[in-house]
Amino acid sequence: MNILKTTIFCLFIVLRSSIVVAQDTDWRTYKKSANATKPLDTQQKDTVKKELNYNGEQGEIIIFQDPKIYSLTTKIGEKPFINGYTIQIEVSQQKSIIRNSRSLFIRNNPDTSIDEEYDQPNTYLFAGRFYDKNSAYKFKHAIKAYFPDALVVKKKLSLPSLQTDIKKEDNQ
Repeated sequence: MNILKTTIFCLFIVLRSSIVVAQDTDWRTYKKSANATKPLDTQQKDTVKKELNYNGEQGEIIIFQDPKIYSLTTKIGEKPFINGYTIQIEVSQQKSIIRNSRSLFIRNNPDTSIDEEYDQPNTYLFAGRFYDKNSAYKFKHAIKAYFPDALVVKKKLSLPSLQTDIKKEDNQ
């Protein structure tokens, strides 16, 4: 039994000394290389110096086009709008939910305009066109029973289409 204790003690001493030797150096710090100790001003600088001139001569472009093209592009490019309010009655990624909400709204409010906008990944369903916030909230309160999650949203509204009354005159 005494031999076993002596063997275990010797083995412990040997292992303990190897751990001390293994941890002799500080392994957490890195040794600095010889190049890193040089100061920055002794490093080699760029020997080729090129001057860049960004102030060159101004170019010139001449465009020959029919003036009707310019008037057409300005007319198409400008889309007039009015800042107003609308009611957002539904937002969904599923087309069936939007269709069901649209049909429910049209059944209850057949004479109110309804717009559908797709902004990836959602489809928004807007109802009504209001020029002041109070009338938008009044309409929201009216449809609250069918659409409890409806929101009043400030939005750029396209101009309403003008309806012209064409009177047919009988020349009889």
